[in-house]
Amino acid sequence: MKRIPLVFTLVLAIGSPGFAQTQSSPRDLSLPEVISLALNRNLSLKRSEIQVQLRENTVVAEKAGFGPNLTASAGGTIRYAGDSRSPVWESGDLSDSANAGLSSSISLYQGDELVASLEQAKASLEASQKDFDRSKQSILFQAVARYLEADLRLKQIDIETEELGTRMENLESIQVNYENEIRIFADVQRQRALVADSERRLAVSRRGYEASLYLLKDLLLIPPATEITLNLGDGEWLQPENIGEPNVPESLSRIFDRPDLLAQQFRLNAAKQGIRVAESGRKVSVSASANLRTSYSSNNQFGNFGTQFFENQPDASAGISVSLPIFDRRRTETNVVRAKLQRDQEEIDMEDLKQAAETDFRLALLNFNSTKLQLNASQEQLSSAEIALEAEQARYDAGAATLLDVTTLLSTRLDAAVSVVESRFDLFVNRLDIAFQDGTIETFLLDQLNAKILELE
Repeated sequence: MKRIPLVFTLVLAIGSPGFAQTQSSPRDLSLPEVISLALNRNLSLKRSEIQVQLRENTVVAEKAGFGPNLTASAGGTIRYAGDSRSPVWESGDLSDSANAGLSSSISLYQGDELVASLEQAKASLEASQKDFDRSKQSILFQAVARYLEADLRLKQIDIETEELGTRMENLESIQVNYENEIRIFADVQRQRALVADSERRLAVSRRGYEASLYLLKDLLLIPPATEITLNLGDGEWLQPENIGEPNVPESLSRIFDRPDLLAQQFRLNAAKQGIRVAESGRKVSVSASANLRTSYSSNNQFGNFGTQFFENQPDASAGISVSLPIFDRRRTETNVVRAKLQRDQEEIDMEDLKQAAETDFRLALLNFNSTKLQLNASQEQLSSAEIALEAEQARYDAGAATLLDVTTLLSTRLDAAVSVVESRFDLFVNRLDIAFQDGTIETFLLDQLNAKILELE
């Protein structure tokens, strides 16, 4: 085993190009920092936030429909004209005029359209806010899962590197024995095949690690060329004994209060208000208006500008108008039908979402319970493989076992070690998935990490 440090150096030296292109100061990321970056920089989350702002703007616009409007107008004209008996350049004369006015109107009643439109806008706003909350939970789940996946790939690289080093050392030993006519040529080729297999698996693990880093940087909006490293700290919260069991009855009762289901309920309410808006096309509408106008003309002989504009010409009017639609070429009827179909579609989407929510939760629970069994089996396999390897190594030292027997058990132990690492990763991610499915992922992470993360509080 004295050659292992040299083997490690050789393995790292022949690594993939992505490993060779390192920067002088890689960015070290802890999980709380990854969570903060994801919730502050992710583009999908920003898009969802913009949708909320658009809905807020719509609510403001609908509220403005209840108030009156006020329009001011002013204009002036200069006219040069003749007397129609002589050429204009001989008998032409200049005249000027001016006018100004104020007008205002307010809708008193539009068959519930104003009220229903406002309620529809408010419901759509609530739906967008809940969609944003669910998007936040989704990005949170992805960020943690991708971060832990990258750490898992890194651990796999360590295990595969150790395995490759051991097999290369065994190859050197077998090669020496073959040259001394102690081993046969088939043993050399068999060991070379094992070394090639380890090199392949190491290359796959490295590619998986680099790919997981790219996906993580994409989620966090970090430039792809930026080198990052992972800092899990002591990782005590990842230990199986520190992962709490889910309370299934409570989780099942919380599923239907999940943000995306609440968002769908608000969309359904908005669709119902849309029916009221469409039906208002059949109803009477009442509006009030008021106008104030004045004017001046130099051709008017009754007073100068001040007299005409402020004393003689001003007039004011006010009125109320009532309109009743009689025939609108079935526009109202088709609008009502369309609005009801939209409501029916939202109801179907609601039922589909409820079904999917409970199914996804139960699948996450099934995966969690299954992973616990897999982890126990992997730990048993690892423990047994280590005991068997120790015994087989003693037999080999005594000349009672072959090197192939030792190598086979060593491979079994390494495979079991990989399985244990993967099962621990799956156990935490599946428990995280349960919290995601019942809508409590923020609380779960705060309790699990025992860290202060402002974006989750």
